[in-house]
Amino acid sequence: MAILEPFALAIGFLLSFIYDYTNSYGFSIVILTVIINIIIFPLTLRQTRSTKRMQDAQSDIKKLQKEYKDNKEELNKAMANMYKEKGINPLGCILPLIIQMPIWFALFRVLREPLAFIQSSSNLFQNLEIHEGLSFFAMDLQIPPSEVISWGERVPYLLLILLVILTALYQQNQIQKKSGKPDNPQAQQMQMIGKVMPLFFGFISWTLPTGLVLYFLTGNIFRIGQQALIVKIDDKEIENKNSNKKEEKNETDADSPISENPRKNRKKRRRK
Repeated sequence: MAILEPFALAIGFLLSFIYDYTNSYGFSIVILTVIINIIIFPLTLRQTRSTKRMQDAQSDIKKLQKEYKDNKEELNKAMANMYKEKGINPLGCILPLIIQMPIWFALFRVLREPLAFIQSSSNLFQNLEIHEGLSFFAMDLQIPPSEVISWGERVPYLLLILLVILTALYQQNQIQKKSGKPDNPQAQQMQMIGKVMPLFFGFISWTLPTGLVLYFLTGNIFRIGQQALIVKIDDKEIENKNSNKKEEKNETDADSPISENPRKNRKKRRRK
């Protein structure tokens, strides 16, 4: 596809540039993945916060379901208004995946036809021509695991795919584990997608270039760290807001005339 060529050329240039410093095809892909995830961090931030808000809003959702249990139309309107007020996007977790798809397809083309997208003057191009320096932990990053004939040689490839599945599952459960099973159909659907997607990526990884599988794994690990940091920062902000509200309330109560009444009332009682 012609639309992917600019992405593929950009990835090929960046990959060859990183390779000049690392002299490792695998570590070059890892660094490339980190750079791409930093670029799309605003999407990841929105996704994580939207998912967390969805989990925090489960009690409000249950209240609305009880209130409008006999009127689905009004329930949908109330749910939509609540999502808008709380800044929740039910499809927020899918958006970063959609945005990354052109990158995946472009990287797929680069790994499948590297000589077509990498500068001929680069060290990576020269090594690709003679097929040297392309292994990473006993894996050929240009071929898919399905093309490895010997079962003994397949072990590192299978471990890589297993890590992709496990890290993807952990990433999906990282926020959802704090709440129970939601009653909201949309939330249930998103949880189901979150469980199916890791298995889907594990399935397609068997036929994709191993370098792309390495990209999946690195991205999962990086986003796990991102989500943990985002949740920690947001929880701290909520705690600070709650503590500030308590302090303001205490100051208001202390300054109100009601707080002075008990002493005055005691003095009046003593005089009587």
